[in-house]
Amino acid sequence: MSGAQDTASASRYLDGLTRRHAVSSWDIARGDDVGDTIVAATLGEPPGLACLATHGRDRRATVLGSTASAVLDRATDPVMLVGPQARPPRGGDAPVVVAVDGAATDHTLVAIALGWATRLGNRLVIATVAEPVPPSFREGQPLHRARGPADPEGYVADLAAPAADASCTIDTRVAYNPISVRDGLVRLVDRTAALLVVGSHRRTRPLRALLGSHTPRIVHDIEVPALVVPLDAGT
Repeated sequence: MSGAQDTASASRYLDGLTRRHAVSSWDIARGDDVGDTIVAATLGEPPGLACLATHGRDRRATVLGSTASAVLDRATDPVMLVGPQARPPRGGDAPVVVAVDGAATDHTLVAIALGWATRLGNRLVIATVAEPVPPSFREGQPLHRARGPADPEGYVADLAAPAADASCTIDTRVAYNPISVRDGLVRLVDRTAALLVVGSHRRTRPLRALLGSHTPRIVHDIEVPALVVPLDAGT
């Protein structure tokens, strides 16, 4: 199929989507590298937001699909991903959930999630997943968890405190899960939520946060869209 035929076919497809969903406009971005082309299309004034569906397979390397992975590898701004299990939220009071794990970048994630919750008129839930561990026999001995903050309840409360005067309601949740971060978040972020905000390090970087390494599997499995925030953009 020629380039002209490709463009004509894409135009008909986009025109049909525009009419069906009452979209104001559409455009076709041309480029040899799909990741670079999509990211470049978001640049401008005002900047845009890349939003794409992902239908990756269950194998870890392809769990997000090649296009979504290519966009995340190049993006320096948040990207909206709609996984194969995602559905529209059930209720108008569905919260925005931000997943934190005790990293220094958690404050950035909370600020971004708070902005979305405020604009959407939804409440914000600051959530973390922690390994359940028994209390120490020695008084004052700190707990050691394989994942999650040492004091999960206090940690999410401290993150919520600076935003207490925000225009939206802020709640906190801790999911104690002995298996994995993915299992804890998928059970916590069901269809009663509107959006999950989660951080991720790009695969080409040596840095790896706990949530960053689990992000592809979480995005693939949750029932709501995910706003993925690059945590090492520009590093």
